[in-house]
Amino acid sequence: MPIFEIPSVRALFCAGLVAGAALGPLLACTGDTTAEGDDELRRKKDAGSDANAADAKANDGSTADAGAVDLQLADVAILFPLPKNATESRTGLLGGTAAGPRGPLLPESVYNAVGKIAGDGPAPVGGTGTAPYANLRVVALRVDPCFAALAPSPHGDGCKNQLRLVFQEVLADGSGAFDSALHVFYSITREELTTLTRAIVTERQRSAGGQRLGALGPHPIMVRQGLAGSMATAVRDLAIKYAGSQNLTRVTTMSSGNTGFSWAFAGFDVQNATSGTVTPMHIPTLPSGNDTAQTFFRGFGRDPQGNASPATTSADNLMAFGDVDEATALTPAQRAAAYDALLRVEHPAKHSPDTIDCVSCHLATPGAKLVAEPKFGLSRAGNPNAFAPDGTFVRASEMTPSFDDAGSLNVHAFSYNGVRPGINQRTVNEAAAVVHYLATNVFAGR
Repeated sequence: MPIFEIPSVRALFCAGLVAGAALGPLLACTGDTTAEGDDELRRKKDAGSDANAADAKANDGSTADAGAVDLQLADVAILFPLPKNATESRTGLLGGTAAGPRGPLLPESVYNAVGKIAGDGPAPVGGTGTAPYANLRVVALRVDPCFAALAPSPHGDGCKNQLRLVFQEVLADGSGAFDSALHVFYSITREELTTLTRAIVTERQRSAGGQRLGALGPHPIMVRQGLAGSMATAVRDLAIKYAGSQNLTRVTTMSSGNTGFSWAFAGFDVQNATSGTVTPMHIPTLPSGNDTAQTFFRGFGRDPQGNASPATTSADNLMAFGDVDEATALTPAQRAAAYDALLRVEHPAKHSPDTIDCVSCHLATPGAKLVAEPKFGLSRAGNPNAFAPDGTFVRASEMTPSFDDAGSLNVHAFSYNGVRPGINQRTVNEAAAVVHYLATNVFAGR
């Protein structure tokens, strides 16, 4: 079916045209479900003593970073599996009103202030509906010990320690998540980030021992246990413990339009989450005076024939791979240069959210997988611009993004388009860099 005949993510699901990505090595254990009652009693007892001991250590003036920890990608970047029904959506994924000691995760005042993302709500004639606040759910969690630092200090000097959550409208009919997302940022201390990460590792080891979980995807342990299992429960508890309106600092938005053929990006710094006081962010590399929002239109053909508005002014311009006709018109040398730029955009030591625009980050993986590599034979293998894992804490085999070309274009970075995970290479690279940083600078006791 040509791409322009696909009216919506929901129609794709109902027609059976959207397939989920592989969910990791633990899927072989789908018959090994966890008994919720016994599992929950054990988790609360063990996690409670672990958290109390870690908090006591962090608060008594001693360092919380002594002792090696076996870190994996899924310890610092967690994608919840989608719920199987409306009941699981209500109980297995956190909503904006979920609250702990720091207040609700995403006050409705903030959601209204940044502008509602596209969703399944009532739509005006010829327009797109918006996602009701009540339908928003946390689908992903990430930790970052030094946000946007190209060369982070090994001692944490000047680092912005963050917990980040991704909200989407999760549809009650089981058709997945609407093709829009909110990325919400919370400021935490280095001690809190250390304690939080250690708690995630502890629960993962309790549930799966030393087994490698592999590449990023819907969390394999959560897939096996379900959203009522100990792993999902522990992560939800940690989210509401460390995140809330009191330390909410930023929200970025990605909102689909034109029945899934365009996406609008924007960001807002939060001054007061209770009152919903926000300030539009200036998106890097966009023209001054026209730099608080950006859109990407993909065109109506099977292959992308798109453009970004406004266009980036970055020297690392990969946008030729957002338009197959433009890429075809380039010389081989020009295509190679554009591909080098794409790899640099994906590299967390060469670019950050402070140095590159939204569309470039979100388009890099689709541009590589749909145009640069299959149509022109370009490859990251051996290219000095490509990010490479250290090989000790993260293996090369674990560095694959979750991307497929079935159905509508997937420009998500760490969330879902319908039932399809969208995990781009930049997110994988960032997670590998975080694992290396924490393993060598924080948990190594240096």
